[in-house]
Amino acid sequence: MDTTQLKALQEFLPTDDEARGLSNYLTQHSSSEEAKKAAMNDLCACEKYMVAMMDVEDASAKFDCMIFRSQFESRRQEIVEEIDAVIKACDELRRSERLRKLMNLILTLGNLINSGGEGNLARGFTLDALLKLNEVSEIRRMNS
Repeated sequence: MDTTQLKALQEFLPTDDEARGLSNYLTQHSSSEEAKKAAMNDLCACEKYMVAMMDVEDASAKFDCMIFRSQFESRRQEIVEEIDAVIKACDELRRSERLRKLMNLILTLGNLINSGGEGNLARGFTLDALLKLNEVSEIRRMNS
């Protein structure tokens, strides 16, 4: 059975009120085996299913388990595909020449700022200074 069928069957599990009502109905007609069969024949297919499922212990939990099992492989495959996409993106970043150049530029700029230029006057830098990094990279690109 597929997931949709299992979920549909789980929806038709008897509630406590339905189970009590069906039990009372069957008890009233349990005087003989023949009366019991006649009572069962009077029930529709859905009610017969509910009678059959009344005696199954933890039926809802068992359906949850079957649903999980039926969905497991497709969900696992989705996760594997997403992990593969992340791995591929990481590999592309590792091989990226543009990223290497950008990191080199950041390192060069950071070293220049931290050394303080001439006279070794070390100074810190603010995040605003990093925003100007784009301007520096454009100037450097023009000079290359």
